[in-house]
Amino acid sequence: MSLYDQMTGLLNRRGLSNYFNNLPKGISCAFVFGDVNGLKRMNDVHGHEAGDELIKTVASIMLQAQRNAGEGNVFRMGGDEFLMIVENIDAQQNEAIVQSMRDAFCTNGVSVALGCLVCMTPIPDMDAIITKVDREMYKDKGKMKR
Repeated sequence: MSLYDQMTGLLNRRGLSNYFNNLPKGISCAFVFGDVNGLKRMNDVHGHEAGDELIKTVASIMLQAQRNAGEGNVFRMGGDEFLMIVENIDAQQNEAIVQSMRDAFCTNGVSVALGCLVCMTPIPDMDAIITKVDREMYKDKGKMKR
């Protein structure tokens, strides 16, 4: 079975599991969960090709932010959900990365809700981290709808 998402070239959930299990111990990692706003509307109004382009744009922006930050990776978790992991980073550095992504999303006319969490490895439960960072993303999504 593939470790990569066919559309974006990013690692997928299976790739995340392998990556997560091989994170070095004793480092701080930032987890940034992103959820694209308006994908369904994009698909309905402009067609699925436009929706695919939106997904590819988000993937590209997140991957560039991760590469600028250093060691880590970006994963397509599902339809319009992404997870970025950056290794050896503190909360202040992560805030700067997240702001640079928000700026890039804005420049490209893309709306993405982001949730962030920085924690130390080893992390015994990958699903618990994803749940926590997903909750943070929903807080951001709630602010966007006001």
